[in-house]
This record gives sequence, structure tokens and C-alpha cells, in this order.
Amino acid sequence: MVPSLKLKSIYGNEIIIKPKDKRLVKTILGGTIFGMGWAMTGACPGPVYILIGNGFAVFVAVLISALLGTLTYGLLSSKLPH
Repeated sequence: MVPSLKLKSIYGNEIIIKPKDKRLVKTILGGTIFGMGWAMTGACPGPVYILIGNGFAVFVAVLISALLGTLTYGLLSSKLPH
């Protein structure tokens, strides 16, 4: 159980943070997939727009892949065990 920190919102309501289930295997699997994608592109996913703007056109493929991955997750998220 998480110790009570007695945190309150700006309205004076107590903020309760519920403990989450431990998902070690899912976390390791997700981190590995993310890390492999990061390693294959050779750059952090954050500055993709900057890299494209600086003339590194190959990162358009990275951007399209990231958008397709996000779309796929959005379409399947209701069917995934969260």
C-alpha cells in the first residue's frame, strides 16, 4: 500500500493514488520493442520533425512508421488487456 501523502487538489479534495499492478514482463517487452525501433532509426523519436526539417529525408519513414504504430494502437487499445 502506498503511504498517504495527504495531497490535496486546488479545490481541497484529497488526491488518492491507487497502486498499480506489477507488469514486469509487459514492461520489459514494450521497452524492448521501443528500444529496438529507436536503435534501428538511430535517433530519439522526439526530434523526428527537426531531423526532417534539416534535410534528413530518411526520417520521413520513421515518422510514418510512428504514426502507423500509434494508429494501430488506437484501433486495438479497446481490445488489449490494460
